[in-house]
Amino acid sequence: MKKYSNNFFHNKNGALSIEFAFCFLLFSVLVFIIYDVYVTITLQNKLERANYTVASIFRERSTLYQDKLKNSNDVYRAGLCSNRKTCYESYELFDSQQVKEMSALASSLLNNREIALQIEALFILQDPNNPGDLNKAKLVDQGKNFFSCSKGLCSSNGSIKSYFNSLPDIGKPSNNYQQLAPYVPRLVDSSISMTGRWVPLYRVSMCIVNEESLYLKWINSNRKDSGVIPNLCSNVVVLSRCNNAKFCPTYF
Repeated sequence: MKKYSNNFFHNKNGALSIEFAFCFLLFSVLVFIIYDVYVTITLQNKLERANYTVASIFRERSTLYQDKLKNSNDVYRAGLCSNRKTCYESYELFDSQQVKEMSALASSLLNNREIALQIEALFILQDPNNPGDLNKAKLVDQGKNFFSCSKGLCSSNGSIKSYFNSLPDIGKPSNNYQQLAPYVPRLVDSSISMTGRWVPLYRVSMCIVNEESLYLKWINSNRKDSGVIPNLCSNVVVLSRCNNAKFCPTYF
């Protein structure tokens, strides 16, 4: 046994054997792979948690962002009411500045990483004569234009925008996002004839570069776009949560 062990480490000339060199190389590659898989899974989990936290805060707009009320003209321009006179103020609309605020929050949750963030919303424009009939409702989406990404991250990495563009269109009926929106009764202003509303949806999508991966650093050290996409991405869909019926109106 001792003789075999000596032969394994050294050949007859006293040099390291080929078997030992091969096993050492194989072991090193195995450790390399295990490390990369571990750090990638860990970072993906952090991204998922940060994304859900941002989405959870964003949905609580009527409670946390009292200064973000959109006026009736904004609601009309968004296409959520057919007559300007019937439009109401709303907490549920948002703008690019608010997306930037959410991007800054996400970055702080991920140790100030560069973040690419996109927020979309699906509103259901209901039929006044059949308010609870989804088949007669019209889908209106706020999306694609509300995108926040640092120049350093997106200027040299086109695959991030490609990911966002590849997501199913939230406002397209065939993608069935409207099936996730519940129809709920609500207390309404006496001037509104409908007694229920379809709750809007928000989809929050986020991407970061996997900077911990040794493999991706090796093949893509300058972080320019290549055949291998060095990104981690996540998207989550949440319901709008509004505790103020006056400022989270029925859309018709």
